[in-house]
Amino acid sequence: RRAGDIQIKRLPCRIESIEKVAPDVAIVRLKLPASERLQYLAGQYIDFLLKDGKRRSFSLATPPHDDSLLELHIRHIPGGFFSDALFTQYKGREILRFEGPLGSFYLREDSDKPIVFLAGGTGFAPIKAIIEHAFHHKVERQMVLYWGVRSLADLYLPQLPGTWQAAHPNFTFIPVLSDPKPEDAWTGRTGFVHQAVLHDFPSLAGYQVYACGAPAMIDAARRDFAAQGLPDGQFYADSFTYAAETEARA
Repeated sequence: RRAGDIQIKRLPCRIESIEKVAPDVAIVRLKLPASERLQYLAGQYIDFLLKDGKRRSFSLATPPHDDSLLELHIRHIPGGFFSDALFTQYKGREILRFEGPLGSFYLREDSDKPIVFLAGGTGFAPIKAIIEHAFHHKVERQMVLYWGVRSLADLYLPQLPGTWQAAHPNFTFIPVLSDPKPEDAWTGRTGFVHQAVLHDFPSLAGYQVYACGAPAMIDAARRDFAAQGLPDGQFYADSFTYAAETEARA
């Protein structure tokens, strides 16, 4: 399916489940009406249409072939118009409306270049969808995922990338913690996640990069990867911008 073939729809959905997977992250699963399906590309997002014309954007974490429930990874932003209600009031079964799919963050399948995925926090959500889509379609390109979080608890699906790595010889997972806690007993990589990529890839000349996370991470990666040889037009990013009242993009 190509981007040009996809229709943006406005649909109702029901919250099927809310699973708290970290102190400030919930996996929310949405069910569409029986007569509806959302056609989308792995990596795209939806906008919830809230009261007073407000919108909140969240990436779809499920690939299109696995769309019986649409999965979102939502970080709790204290004071956030939507996430506060989700974390403190919602119990499931709530009916919401959304518009989608939106965005140009999806796998460019006309390339055979190896891929570096760069995820910050819940920026893992659309990258999860892209990677699972690639596996489903037996994409043979070499892929490496760097997932940067603060401490061990923030790796909110800690086993999943490891199972991918065990099952797929063309995939490698490298978690990076910026501020591990003493009780984490962390012996893996530390620091800024994009710096780990720079360390491991003296030249990015032959690569594509797909990056998703906070704007500061995206901006630093775009600048520094270009300086390390990443060609123009090979950096694809979804930046989680913040609305006026500090609601996060994912």
